[in-house]
Amino acid sequence: MMIHVVCGPTASGKTELAFLLAKKLNALLVNADAFQVYKGMNIGTNKDSHLLTLHPTALFNLVNPDEGFTVAQYQTLARQLIKDAKNHHKDLVFVGGTGLYLKATFYDFVFSDHKHTVDPLYFENQTNEDLHQKLMEVDKESALKIHPHNRRRVMRALEVFLQTGEKKSQQEKRQKQTLQYDVSFYAISGPREELYSRIDQRVERMFNEGLLDEVKHLLTLYPKGSRGFEAIGYKETIRYLDGTATLEETKALIKQATRNYAKRQHTYFKNQLPVVWFSSLEEAKEKLL
Repeated sequence: MMIHVVCGPTASGKTELAFLLAKKLNALLVNADAFQVYKGMNIGTNKDSHLLTLHPTALFNLVNPDEGFTVAQYQTLARQLIKDAKNHHKDLVFVGGTGLYLKATFYDFVFSDHKHTVDPLYFENQTNEDLHQKLMEVDKESALKIHPHNRRRVMRALEVFLQTGEKKSQQEKRQKQTLQYDVSFYAISGPREELYSRIDQRVERMFNEGLLDEVKHLLTLYPKGSRGFEAIGYKETIRYLDGTATLEETKALIKQATRNYAKRQHTYFKNQLPVVWFSSLEEAKEKLL
């Protein structure tokens, strides 16, 4: 049984490469994107629903946008998949840009069994600054590593403390940073200008394919403060629908936020995982397929 991981910045060609690799190996294609776990969030997360019907997949569309989903939950499900695949001699191809999901799955991350339920309304009416200040009070070391506007990561760190009574920074210090599985990591990193151009094109395509209608429909089912709507593309579109920004301003905000995210992803994967980097999708195909 072999495990392959196709990671790296958003819009770099991960999905196409992972799909072709999974097809070649007759492997299960496993999601490693924090927002593609949410049902109904397809266009804004660039989830290729048609592709998902063409090949066996796992860990897509697990929960509704208003439900919580933690790194620990992902770890449990992913490791069970690995165990099952090993028993059935089945290869796996993980694909996604959420580095923490991958790190927690393949490295010696141990989550506390002592948990308390966090009221889902705890975060709803608090600003990014309020939440970051709370994190500073309970876990200053983690707070200093997280940008105040990275609401999802701030919330995750607060949830660790609220659920376990232990600081996230303390948990991280316990990890020995050793791989638990035999796994190969791949990523694509071409010229930044090309990546940014693809990001801009993707955002335009999202709106052409019906992002506004998708968000409108989701808002009839789930409250605006739902966890899933923290995803880039959704929070900006919701503000547009509320009348606080024009359509062009909204597109520009999404493009910039996505570029910033891609930059953070590149830094993370370069420093945190033993990734084999390819200069283009074509080179990756030539070497792997």
